[in-house]
Amino acid sequence: MRLTSTTTALLLLAAGNFVPASASDDADAPAGFGGKVANQEVTVETLEEQQAAVGGSGGGGSSPSDTIYFRATVRQCWLRDLDQTRLATVCEEGTELAYEGPDCDEDSFELAALWAVSNRPDGAQLPPELIDEGMCVTPADLLDAATREFRTMPITPARVSLEVERDWAIVNFGVHPRTDEDPQVLATELLGVPVEIRAVPAEYTWDAGDGTDPVVTDHPGGQWGTAQAIHLPYPAPGTFSVTLTTTWHGQFRIVGTPTWTDVPGEATTTDTTYPIEVHAAEVRLVQP
Repeated sequence: MRLTSTTTALLLLAAGNFVPASASDDADAPAGFGGKVANQEVTVETLEEQQAAVGGSGGGGSSPSDTIYFRATVRQCWLRDLDQTRLATVCEEGTELAYEGPDCDEDSFELAALWAVSNRPDGAQLPPELIDEGMCVTPADLLDAATREFRTMPITPARVSLEVERDWAIVNFGVHPRTDEDPQVLATELLGVPVEIRAVPAEYTWDAGDGTDPVVTDHPGGQWGTAQAIHLPYPAPGTFSVTLTTTWHGQFRIVGTPTWTDVPGEATTTDTTYPIEVHAAEVRLVQP
């Protein structure tokens, strides 16, 4: 029989308990060790290599289906009468659970153990073999992947709104634009770990479009008369559009953890208003 999917390997687990041949009496087998599966050299050590293997790249044999990798919690079972331990997915009756995966802190993710199931050259199926005992994945382990993901994250531009929404303005009175400061969150998975990546607005550049120097702020603007109000005065008549360039910084966290970690680099978006007709004001005295 030839394995063709991770589902097949998982069905083997459901059929009953097993003790992997490579770790039956080795309670201290180091995480990330290499081994041999079906007489094929297996090198699956880093988190990237493990995720690639689980994703279907295979074990480097004559065909990707020669070896199937999957994840399942590894348990250390203590056989009291024999005074020894062994590793299994489920501790059998008569044994005592001595260990069940790593003890991770609140900002880490417990990644289950990596197993491999293979076929011998004669087609017989080998017992599942433990490749890695599992690990606590930290934000530092995911930083490079999160940085790449942030670079391609689709960010909706922060929209410009005017305090008085109209397509005209008066010279020197100008307009008072503002926007919102809501971060944008993307839920995804990095190297087998569920994460949230968010873009946080950090700087706003307001260009009146009339050749005057842009106004740069670290806030989204506010109502006229407040400290955060933005004023684009338009000292001369003409037709102009306000353009807002927003600079975003990236952060990510493992789903369910409290701490956001900064991502290197930044992204920018732009939004532009409709054309605004700026008119010169004429002062006339009229008799009441």
